[in-house]
Amino acid sequence: MINNRIKTKIKTELFKKYPKDKERIKIGVEQAANLWAKEDGTEKNFYDFCLNNFKTGEELESIFKKFETNLEYINGYLTALYLRLRTNLDEDTGNLGEVDKLFANLNPLTHFTEDMFKTKLAFVILLNYPIKNLKEIIKNKDRYSRKEWAEIRIGQYFSSRVPSEISRKISDTYSKCAEYVYSYYINMSKIADINDKKIFEELKLISHWGLRDQIKLYYAENNEENINKQKTIYKIMENVVLGSVPDEFIENKEKDAVYNPFKYEYNGKKIKLTNSRYKNLLNIFNAHKEEDKYHLSYPNYIDRVFNQQREIPFEEAERMLKEILSSAVGKEIGNIIKRKMNRKLEVFDIWYNGFRDNSVKINLDDAVKKRYPTIEDFQKGIKDILIKLDFDKKTAEYLSEKIEVDPSRGAGHAWGPRMRGEKAHLRTRVIDAKYMNWQGFNTAMHELGHCVEQIFTLYDVDYYSLTGVPNTAFTEAFAFVFQNKSLEILGIKPSKDTEIFNSIQTFWDTREIAGVALVDMYIWKWMYEKQKFDENELREKVIEISRDIWNKYFYPIFDIKNSPILGVYSHMIYHGLYLPDYPLGHIIAYQIEEYFKDKSIGGEMKRICQLGNITPLKWMKEATGKELNAKELINGAQNSIEILKEKV
Repeated sequence: MINNRIKTKIKTELFKKYPKDKERIKIGVEQAANLWAKEDGTEKNFYDFCLNNFKTGEELESIFKKFETNLEYINGYLTALYLRLRTNLDEDTGNLGEVDKLFANLNPLTHFTEDMFKTKLAFVILLNYPIKNLKEIIKNKDRYSRKEWAEIRIGQYFSSRVPSEISRKISDTYSKCAEYVYSYYINMSKIADINDKKIFEELKLISHWGLRDQIKLYYAENNEENINKQKTIYKIMENVVLGSVPDEFIENKEKDAVYNPFKYEYNGKKIKLTNSRYKNLLNIFNAHKEEDKYHLSYPNYIDRVFNQQREIPFEEAERMLKEILSSAVGKEIGNIIKRKMNRKLEVFDIWYNGFRDNSVKINLDDAVKKRYPTIEDFQKGIKDILIKLDFDKKTAEYLSEKIEVDPSRGAGHAWGPRMRGEKAHLRTRVIDAKYMNWQGFNTAMHELGHCVEQIFTLYDVDYYSLTGVPNTAFTEAFAFVFQNKSLEILGIKPSKDTEIFNSIQTFWDTREIAGVALVDMYIWKWMYEKQKFDENELREKVIEISRDIWNKYFYPIFDIKNSPILGVYSHMIYHGLYLPDYPLGHIIAYQIEEYFKDKSIGGEMKRICQLGNITPLKWMKEATGKELNAKELINGAQNSIEILKEKV
């Protein structure tokens, strides 16, 4: 809309009025001009707007303060409304009706950016605050004051102008994908094993979380019956990736029909491949692709996720994940598992969780039932849990009053408030929307870590625009720190060897999810390179990439080729490029846990959270005194292995 002649004229006028702000004027006028559209007015309107709204000194400070205040109101109230509209989708409130789904698709935030541009408020920011790219931020990270960090974040608020109809499409797409994932339950009582026999009682497991966690439960007793069950569940998970689980089975259309994942039969008939799963991923890709041209800094969803949201470049994340996967520590741990299980490794052993204090013999479900039999008991127990984690009584009360616990329709999640006065929502999967078992409690501890972070980084930061953490991996780090304390909270005292086992287990878990994350990353890279493809091609590519990564990094340890299992995670098909946050979270969490070894979680967490949303490299240095790296986790696992060898 705005030609160079008008832009030059505006800059010249502003240079005369504000000679000390030439660089800021140049950047601001260009930023505003780049997103000024026909509906915003004529070139004369743009000229007048710039001359009237470029500010310095106290007037600029006034703009900053008003945006700090009003953005909290806008984000806070609209997010609170959105959460209430989604309640029946997110929480296990009974049958999910069609109207519930429609309300969940009604996102009040959809028009926020559009309205900010229509009212010219976005242009006030674009004109006055230069948008800094990641390269510049990393270069100058140690020079910025807290106020400058806040100004950087405010400037980034309006670096794009995505039309509301496209934002709505993205929101609708994600809601439909979530609906698909949350409904994808496997009725295990209707599964046949390799011998064509039913081996499971009444049990419904959601993919992938429930299936994976059920495999983990069977490690408690190493016998042929449990191994058979693990192999059967693994085969189902493999078929999920291959598209060999019939939609009719998931939808329970034939109530007495049996699914045999080994014979690829349902109700005695050979099944046809389905692409339902991959249709969701394709829809997410297409939805984000439509918004690409409206992002000036990063016109590519991959770059937006890594450079804008995570502020860890794709190549840097890839390097750390490959460093974990390539480490010789993986091979050593694999050999330990072989000895412990007294058998060859199976593919599902990527989820082996037997590195724990074997001297403690206790039923974890019973332990949870004794302490927190219902979700209400967990709600009441949050204060005492936090006190056990070294939070002082006053802080524990302060935090527990701001957390609401509810039964989750899915596997569990935490949703933080965006405005002071609102609560963090902790959702975990429970039995009959009420009773907790070990799986539900362990998830609840994970989500509690999220909630504590969400409260501190909203209520206790110095600037609202710095609310939160650098990226999702950091909140996952706190969640893992809390989750790793689950046994202690139940009164199960870890032995002196627990730290050794935890280090090995953490590395093994990180290695598994690092492979999964690479699949996610490479799929998105392929989708952008390919641009046009159908769900059948996408399914084949996910299988191919999953097998390639397996063969490169897992086959040398497992001696089994071509497994597609790394493509099974449901996040891939309902939460675009989220999976790398998990291994990054493990890496970050390990560094934080190492820091907390001789310090109090309750005493230090608030200080660390108050760093807020600054860039990850700066955050880690300020929080722990060390750079963000994968070597600490690798070295920690290696040292633990050496100690273990000496004991044997």
